[in-house]
Amino acid sequence: MSWFTWTAPQTVWAQPVYYDYGQGGNVVYNDNSVYINGDQVATTTEFAQSAAELATVAPPASEEEASKVEWLSLGTFTVSAGEKDVDPNRIVQLAVSKEGIISGTLYNTQTDKTQSIQGQVDKETQRVAFRVGESEDIVIESGLYNLTQDEAPLLVHFGPDKVENW
Repeated sequence: MSWFTWTAPQTVWAQPVYYDYGQGGNVVYNDNSVYINGDQVATTTEFAQSAAELATVAPPASEEEASKVEWLSLGTFTVSAGEKDVDPNRIVQLAVSKEGIISGTLYNTQTDKTQSIQGQVDKETQRVAFRVGESEDIVIESGLYNLTQDEAPLLVHFGPDKVENW
């Protein structure tokens, strides 16, 4: 007779994390440092670099591997650069894979151009970062939970030295 021990898999349910950038939010830039919920997490350069690393995704090894990916739609969004941008001309469609890869498109109604989006989710922090088109400098970030809401604040990195809240 053989004896074995069976252990039920443990499920960890993480609380959704909402990222709100700028004054009054939980992600704040102050004195060359970034604070999340009042805790210093990085310098501004380190924070931008971590977003760029998160947004960098290796392509699938083969067409066969790419065709096996299951995608879940995050939705279609209009993107405005601020409150004064009342007629946004950018439309974004996003999807996420079970592995945490972000994919989608950005369509600019003004220029009639479409660019691809690629990035990923940090499964531990629920932070999402992605690149638009071929740009190495522009990285957009938000939270995964943010992208399930009607409106989602974005932090746009223009290289390591400049950010804007959208």
